[in-house]
Amino acid sequence: DKEGLKVLTETLQVHDRLQDTYWICAFSVNQHAGICGANPDGDTDPVTKIPHPVCGCKTPKFFNKDPPLNDQGESIMCEMNKFDDMMALLAKKNPNFAEVVAVDADLNLFQRAWCVAELAEAHRLGMAQTLFLRNKATLLTRQGTLEALQVENMRASRPEDVEQILSKIPNKTMFNRKLQELIFDGHVGLLAAWRKADVLQQMEDLSHLLKWARASASV
Repeated sequence: DKEGLKVLTETLQVHDRLQDTYWICAFSVNQHAGICGANPDGDTDPVTKIPHPVCGCKTPKFFNKDPPLNDQGESIMCEMNKFDDMMALLAKKNPNFAEVVAVDADLNLFQRAWCVAELAEAHRLGMAQTLFLRNKATLLTRQGTLEALQVENMRASRPEDVEQILSKIPNKTMFNRKLQELIFDGHVGLLAAWRKADVLQQMEDLSHLLKWARASASV
């Protein structure tokens, strides 16, 4: 609730941790068994401009094509190529399992190959999906970017990830059409659901305001 959020915000401010940023890997992929030991593109921290450090751990690394391979030619030991299997398992185990989509201010999420692949897979599995945007201005200024989305132009940290995702999409024109429906469909699309939730939140805020006004008037 809002009061709990206020307490949490104040606590973080007191400990000077409010601006800390965390990347949460919802499916608990062990990065030490994959990408921790290299920074091949020389990516830097956006604030300090210092290259991201690499890890010196000795954990064995397994990537998309490292043996042993399954019948589809995918690495069995690699943890980074199984998101769709994990989503299918979760959906099967719990019919109420849902996906929360927290979108960055620039809507770059929709240009990341893994993110779009997960959105599409959740939609295919019939999962409930909830979209969270920073504000309405974010959508108004960047909507053209969403309308021009094509899976062929998606990006990932590793080119082989893009290749793997595209290899699972035989008809990319159809996928792009379905992706537009997933985002823009007026009845069941992500933006429609977000707008509906936004209206409900505004109604709740108005209700609280009216209750406060009545209480003030009776004093």
